[in-house]
Amino acid sequence: MDKNNINRWEPTKLQIEDIILPAYTDLFKRCVAYINELECPPQYIADMLGDLADAIMTSYPKVKKNKSYNL
Repeated sequence: MDKNNINRWEPTKLQIEDIILPAYTDLFKRCVAYINELECPPQYIADMLGDLADAIMTSYPKVKKNKSYNL
């Protein structure tokens, strides 16, 4: 698979089970906690996640180049 073309990349079964599904579960739980803590409508958090997705897509090449966001 061509790793440069995001539309063609597919995770392995192991990546899905060990990384992606746990990340989705954790993120979902955090979002529900924020909804409860902020007492806001779910749409507010959904919009926040959309903004985050946009930021990732626009800044990823810069982040990858300078590696300033290593976790």
